[in-house]
Amino acid sequence: MSIEVDGLPLIEHVENALSASCQEVLVVGGGGSELEGVRHVSDERPGRQGPLAGIEAGLGAASYPCVFVAAGDMPFLSQRLVGYLLKRLGQDNVTAVIPRYRGRSHPLCGAYARTLLPRVRTALDDGVRAVHEFLQGIGGVEYVGEELRRFGDPDLLLMNVNSPRDLERARREAEP
Repeated sequence: MSIEVDGLPLIEHVENALSASCQEVLVVGGGGSELEGVRHVSDERPGRQGPLAGIEAGLGAASYPCVFVAAGDMPFLSQRLVGYLLKRLGQDNVTAVIPRYRGRSHPLCGAYARTLLPRVRTALDDGVRAVHEFLQGIGGVEYVGEELRRFGDPDLLLMNVNSPRDLERARREAEP
């Protein structure tokens, strides 16, 4: 059973935001079976090794040089934000573009160059599991902050539904 906000499964909100700017949409791990036109990808490593392993699987399966990584539980991710972050990726040797709001980075809502794949694999082989830790160890990461407001309320744009309280808030915010 899918968790819904505003009559749509959370993953469908994310797919809708990605489809305007991304020529392919991949779902890594479980979920998203109700989506048409997406490709499902399994983690390359056994044992559910976390989001960085999911990024590895996505980068490895991607057909294009620029990849947008989004958590599957972001009901307010916007097409405009996705397009903006992807556009920034192609500038000035930037290898990742990550939102940073209120002192916290959001690496599961970011644009990544597929060329990072070998570095992701090496980090995982070395025991790194946190995406934040991986990003601290590489160059070419651009963090975007204040400009996020151009795309809406950053608290909503970057919101993940991780608890019943989050779900209640998302449903309340989605009401007309």
